[in-house]
Amino acid sequence: MTSGGALLVALLSQSQVGASEAAPATPRVRLDVRAAADCTWRNDLAARVAARSPRITFTDDAAVSARVSVTSTRPDNVIADLVFASGGAEQAPRRFVARSCAEAADAVALIIAVTLDPTLARKPATASADDAVGAQPTAKADEQPVVPRSPPPPSVAAPATSTAENTSTTRRQFGVYVAGQTIFAPAPAVMPGMALYAMAALDRDGLWSPALLIGATHVWRSDLSQAGGTASFTLDAASLDACPLRLRWSWLAARPCGSATIGRLTASGADTEAPASTHRPFAAGGVAVVAGFGTTIALSLRLGLAVTLIRDSYELGTNVFHRAGAITASASLGVGVRWH
Repeated sequence: MTSGGALLVALLSQSQVGASEAAPATPRVRLDVRAAADCTWRNDLAARVAARSPRITFTDDAAVSARVSVTSTRPDNVIADLVFASGGAEQAPRRFVARSCAEAADAVALIIAVTLDPTLARKPATASADDAVGAQPTAKADEQPVVPRSPPPPSVAAPATSTAENTSTTRRQFGVYVAGQTIFAPAPAVMPGMALYAMAALDRDGLWSPALLIGATHVWRSDLSQAGGTASFTLDAASLDACPLRLRWSWLAARPCGSATIGRLTASGADTEAPASTHRPFAAGGVAVVAGFGTTIALSLRLGLAVTLIRDSYELGTNVFHRAGAITASASLGVGVRWH
């Protein structure tokens, strides 16, 4: 080899060494998350990754994508699948089984961080993260799922991890529902109608998940034949349910509530010698159970029992044909949307 050729080889070798020692580029990834709204979502998972590696950025035009799917078949059994893809080629999926959504999200965030950020591999504190990556996923159907290890020690990113966990355990949730409504007791027969409900809740992983449910109801019953004529009733009312607890089974959630209802009851008589109409206040207080099934689009069921606080009597001529019942019962079934 000539001296000129040897010099060229030496320069190329030095440039390659320099490039390998230079600081790695900022990792970029497109993150897609499919999970129940009350389990985890894209911003939640991104915050958990940032707690472990603030160098990683999330953008929709990244060449590398991470697809995450989180499902739950029964309580205390959450399954998370993670698939990396680049240039149209996908890696074998990684699967984890955890006891809660938060634990599954932490495991996925840990794998994303140590896979995309090579600087973490140079830190002794991330040994447990490398071990977790080494526990490769189940590429075959007959292999057992891998249970994720604990997150890195607190010395790595303890303050940021705590912030991400607090974000995941307390979330604001809102919902709007339209329902068919029935009420028993104000009139001699059941009063059907419609109701509109709005909900605001603090959605938490535990039993304590307070919520408020505000409703507007319009129910009626017409042409009730009575001695002395026919009677008609219309009730326009507003209700407030305060629900401190939530019981959850997969996508089904139920909340016990304290309930109050106030409104105006209109009663009118026809086919009498002196047709008349009257407006009276209505009030009741008691308990209710609110149940919902689904995530974004949800079915809603509400059952209520309350003590009637104003019990008026109604008559046609001299015939007293009805007095409001001591217990007011209500039931509604509807559909609505929920969001965070």
